[in-house]
Amino acid sequence: MKMIKVHVTLWVVLLVGGFLLGFIPEYSKSRELQRQLESPQKTIDELKVQIQMGELRDAVGLMYLELSRQNFGLARDDAGAYYNKLKDFISETNDPALKKSLTELAATQEALTWSLATASANSMTLAQPIVLRTFEITKNASGAK
Repeated sequence: MKMIKVHVTLWVVLLVGGFLLGFIPEYSKSRELQRQLESPQKTIDELKVQIQMGELRDAVGLMYLELSRQNFGLARDDAGAYYNKLKDFISETNDPALKKSLTELAATQEALTWSLATASANSMTLAQPIVLRTFEITKNASGAK
């Protein structure tokens, strides 16, 4: 009877030991694969942010180009597209410093839109700091990532 208890105990210990010997390496492998999957997702998210910043630069550049040609109507349309992209980017970003800088840029919308609507010669002077600040913000934010 004592011998049967020893055999049963031995088999249970061997069974649990075998289970653990099979489980632990698979668990470690699973954790490593999970870490590898997180890295590309982080890279994809950073690239999406850089694309959005490029789109912002493109929109403000188009607005400035049309303004330099004195096409105030097209410049106003491009400014509308710029501010829409800017608002979308503000709502999607989680970086508080970037959000603050972009919000400051968004505050210029009313003055620039009014200047473009009246086809004022002052529009170019008003747009220059907006263009420069947009390039500065998007350059610094994309370089930090």
